[in-house]
Amino acid sequence: MRAMVLRDSRLTVEEVPLPTPGPMQVLARVLACGICGSDLHAARHMDQMIEGTVRASGRSAWSTLDTARPIVMGHEFAAEIVSCGPGAEAWEPGARVTCMPMLIAAGAPNGFYSIGYASEAVGAYGEYVLLSAPLLLRIPASVPDVVAATTEPLAVGMHTVRQAKVQPGEHAVIMGAGPIGLMTLLWLKKDGIRHVTVSDPAPGRRALAARLGADQVVDPRAENLADAVFAAAGAPAPLVFECVGVEGTLEDAMELVARGGRVIVAGVCMGEDRIRPLVGINKQLTIQFVLGYTPQEFADSLAALGDGSIDTAPLLTREVSLDELPAAFDALADPRDCKVVLRF
Repeated sequence: MRAMVLRDSRLTVEEVPLPTPGPMQVLARVLACGICGSDLHAARHMDQMIEGTVRASGRSAWSTLDTARPIVMGHEFAAEIVSCGPGAEAWEPGARVTCMPMLIAAGAPNGFYSIGYASEAVGAYGEYVLLSAPLLLRIPASVPDVVAATTEPLAVGMHTVRQAKVQPGEHAVIMGAGPIGLMTLLWLKKDGIRHVTVSDPAPGRRALAARLGADQVVDPRAENLADAVFAAAGAPAPLVFECVGVEGTLEDAMELVARGGRVIVAGVCMGEDRIRPLVGINKQLTIQFVLGYTPQEFADSLAALGDGSIDTAPLLTREVSLDELPAAFDALADPRDCKVVLRF
């Protein structure tokens, strides 16, 4: 089968072996797969990602990743079942499915491989992918393939908001209108947050944030963000979501948030960063780092797409073919696009 392969920090489209489903696995034809910020990081900083994950978790699903071997990334997918391995016969060929990107396998660290981040678990930047039958969720008929492929990042946004424990009457600031910042915005507005300010230097992303329900959008290069928030909401924000992941942004969030407030860190800064602890101490801040989502949050995100209470379609700014995918990775260094999706 054809797939985009990461090898020695280079992305190429080439032929790779077609995987065979084992026990409780299905082989599925990929319909669509989004480009995730984690994939962009991995293409440039895979060794750093492995080091950070191992330091945090010890022997994790990443700890055995061999960067010398080719890797097919892609974990935000919608797919169609082609064939079923032993024990997975309850699923019928032709069913459209998605699931958490985990391939359950004997001998894997913690019992599974991360789909798209292990040579043993080919990701969805290829024509076919192996999926674990116990994790599969059927895509509602009303949800297009490309929208179903946003279930995974939508679940990240849900988890980010749930971890923030937003209180009635609070207002919030989202720093960064990339996919995760905008997914966070969608959940905040669904939950009835009275005022959300979104800050981003890219005009297209600010316009998209306004379209998705942001009460105020700010260009941080042209306006003082703290002043804009105070003028609109009448007080500093008790809740700031850092969805940028660039050095210095966490310190900016700490200075921006209200005294006694919370900073929720969803942006992934790949290098070392510096903060002034005295700012946090004097303001008695809480800094909450967030990662991933729960199985229930993943299922609830797909259900929200199915019942129409969340619409991620406006985030899908471009579709690309497999042959166009490597160039799309390079192009995302320029934030004119929001969510780019591979479509077969």
